Amino acid sequence: MPLSPLPAAERSVLAQSAATPSAGGAPGDQILVVAVFTAAVYAAILWVMVRERTGHRTLVGRAADATARLDGSPRWFALPLLVSVLGALSGAVGLYWDVSYHISFGRDEGPLANPSHYLIFLGLVAIFAGGALALALARDRLPRRTLALTPGWRVPVGPAIGTGVALFALLGFPLDDLWHRLFGQDVTEWGPTHVLMIGGTLMLPYTMLLTCAEARQAGPSRLRPLLEWVAILVLAAGPVAFLLEFAYGVPQFPLVNDPVVLTVATVGTFTLAMFRGARWVVSIWVAHAALQGGLVALNVAVFDALTPWPPSLLGGALVAAVLARRARPTLSYGAVAGGVMTLGMLGVEYLWTQATRPMPWPAELMPWAVLFAGLTGVGVGVVATWMHQRLTTVATAPATPTAAAATAPTSAHAGRWALLATVAVLAVFVVNVPAGEPRRGSVDVAVGEVRDGRAYLTVTADPRLVHDAYWFEALSWQGGGVVHGELEPTGPGVWRTDEPMPLAGDWKTLVRLHTPLHGLAAAPVYLPADPAIPAAEHPAVSGPRDLVAEQVVLRREERQDVPGWLWGAGYGVVGSLFLALFATVAAGYSFAGRRDGVRLPARLVPVAERLAPLVHRLAALAQKVAGLPRRLARTTGVGA
Repeated sequence: MPLSPLPAAERSVLAQSAATPSAGGAPGDQILVVAVFTAAVYAAILWVMVRERTGHRTLVGRAADATARLDGSPRWFALPLLVSVLGALSGAVGLYWDVSYHISFGRDEGPLANPSHYLIFLGLVAIFAGGALALALARDRLPRRTLALTPGWRVPVGPAIGTGVALFALLGFPLDDLWHRLFGQDVTEWGPTHVLMIGGTLMLPYTMLLTCAEARQAGPSRLRPLLEWVAILVLAAGPVAFLLEFAYGVPQFPLVNDPVVLTVATVGTFTLAMFRGARWVVSIWVAHAALQGGLVALNVAVFDALTPWPPSLLGGALVAAVLARRARPTLSYGAVAGGVMTLGMLGVEYLWTQATRPMPWPAELMPWAVLFAGLTGVGVGVVATWMHQRLTTVATAPATPTAAAATAPTSAHAGRWALLATVAVLAVFVVNVPAGEPRRGSVDVAVGEVRDGRAYLTVTADPRLVHDAYWFEALSWQGGGVVHGELEPTGPGVWRTDEPMPLAGDWKTLVRLHTPLHGLAAAPVYLPADPAIPAAEHPAVSGPRDLVAEQVVLRREERQDVPGWLWGAGYGVVGSLFLALFATVAAGYSFAGRRDGVRLPARLVPVAERLAPLVHRLAALAQKVAGLPRRLARTTGVGA
């Protein structure tokens, strides 16, 4: 039975009797509470900033000074970064819980009705607060290159761009509500505004690494190596968090994106660790495994939520540990290392998904994974190496700008190659994230005897329709959990679920078909009435069902009557903001790592060093000559 719109009269009756959570924006009272709380938090942060900038001591400033004395670092460094790290941890815990919540129960009744939202929101606020406090505390022991916020207020680059990307992420909350009002609720982690919020958190480790490099100019610090290590650890955790729907077994986008995103996590993390040595690679992988284990334990034991199966990243770590022995920070080495790490990751991860994942990678996917993940790995390897070069330039920059110009050799074309690599990686996502045209056809579903609201399903289909499927299964979700019904063949073109599927209450049950490379199709089996959309019940009766685009069934809260130009405008705005995140970080690295003075080719640097003393002597002689008339006037009295 294909999905069909309801008659206007029935829609009106259902809308009037709606008792389910809103499928649009949040209730007005919840928006007011969130707005008041957000305004209070921003006001408190602003008050601290104004007091500190006007020379008045605050409790935060005293705590920063005490931390700086113990650590030996500038007051703008250690405490603000620790606040941001705690925020990232809070956001990660909340995100794991939030994705599980929506898979289990569907949409919520508003931002305050879902407890995981509190952890996510507080985490983003803490990340923003850490950056803003660093700006407020930045007075002395500043790095060589700074940004001028006002004529008398100069700040390090790392905290400045960290504050900016955190504001981008926080902007995702009001945009999320606006998106739901325009387009309905998209119950998926990869909704555009959700990606914006997660992406802002994902940028944190890059700003942390730059802040650590800037702090190194100010002198030794006990916490700086640890905070660098934590930043690289978060580099792995960020992209992995984007894959929670895959880890829970309810991905809503083509499966090839799983290895591609894992490549970003693997290569970005272990390339930067590789240049610091094999011990960094090994310790970061061990910490990543422990962090993922802790997040899973919290989700299952504390929140009583679903069990995710995160990736291992072991293959890439093993390759990086070997490459670390001969690592050279050149773009060509980074590109080769990124490609080899990707192959190592794919080999181990393929076996890991077979052992743990509800949606394992099929062998038919692997050639495409090697192609697209390989391109991504080479590109990310180049970008990560460029970032390492910039961080090294910033961290080792001497206090004198003139000397820095001659002692920080970098490739004149490195930035162009890094930009080209970034464009290539983005192109891989542009090609693979959107679902393609689903394979057309129908399946005949026979519903067995219903006991306690559940029944076995027997599915009959043309074998040619499913012969190369990445997955072909029955799925029940949003009824208080998730149930995967493996379709086991019982005869030519006939399959039966390996367990009874829920067909009552709030459960939503469907047959899913994912065909190469981007085809996502589904046929509804049972869908409850949803007055808020509005939509009538799709009863669980035996009979044929047409396969339709999967998102129509999985995300039926999304409005289907929105004009195409509005969809395009919405994606354009959010996409521009997301690209602005990358541009902000890239601009910060470029500015902080920029050399002063004239850019000399590397072969001319020794010549410049030999000529420098002569230039200083000539300058001193010129000053003496320029002062002769003034001294002569004082001696003779002429012009007195």
